[in-house]
Amino acid sequence: MVALNRAADGRWFARKGIPEDVREDYQRLYGHKREAHLRLPAGTPKHEAKARLGEWEAEVETRIATLRAQRNGEGQPLTKLNAIALAGRWYNWFVKQHEADPGKPTYWRDFSDHVVWNVIRPEAPDEYEEDPGSDPHADWQYDPEVREAVRPQIAELARVATFLANEGKALNLTAHALFVDAVSDNLLPAIQLLEKRANGDYARDERPDTFPPFADGAPRSPSVSCWELFEAFVLATKPAPKTVTRWRAVFLEMQREWSLRPSSGRPSM
Repeated sequence: MVALNRAADGRWFARKGIPEDVREDYQRLYGHKREAHLRLPAGTPKHEAKARLGEWEAEVETRIATLRAQRNGEGQPLTKLNAIALAGRWYNWFVKQHEADPGKPTYWRDFSDHVVWNVIRPEAPDEYEEDPGSDPHADWQYDPEVREAVRPQIAELARVATFLANEGKALNLTAHALFVDAVSDNLLPAIQLLEKRANGDYARDERPDTFPPFADGAPRSPSVSCWELFEAFVLATKPAPKTVTRWRAVFLEMQREWSLRPSSGRPSM
């Protein structure tokens, strides 16, 4: 358990050690190598400081778990479609964090400006800076090298690690990149919606309707035959040849009986 401490001036702080096996990657992405640090203003109430501590610790742990999963190839893969679907979940989660009490519109306007001018725009190619009219929709921001350059900052601003911790997901390297890119495409709309909420506009948001449903895991076949199960068993366990021969006849007969049954009477497996 990480301890929450208070300095003499009333500020809250906490420290959490970064395991040696992920220090280099953690420093590259998050700017700290040996310890992660939490600092909260002196005016933060104790109950809020404790809540922020728990969220921060979960975020650091998720970062560490994700880095290990990426390194070991153990993280969950995602198709591009599922990455967009997961970004839809993120969008709803991010908005919900602030929607009930969005604060001042200027906060979200400044947030939007920061994303545009301090995160994305510095990656603009020279030819765009020389002639912005050559790319009126700024499509350069979707180039792979730009995507890669802005991912760490986008992930930080969008609280991607906290969201993945809440979802209980550790993504592999490719899936994490796909997901953060999908979040990047939806971060500004989320911020703009919260600016509307801060202005008192609570009209229905139609953006969630545009996201595909998230399919958690590979789709299952509607049915599996006895023979297919036997083949999978042989492939997985590699039994002795005599065992395979003895049971092959049994399963072939079961498969024959299966094929003779009316289709409506076949149970799904």
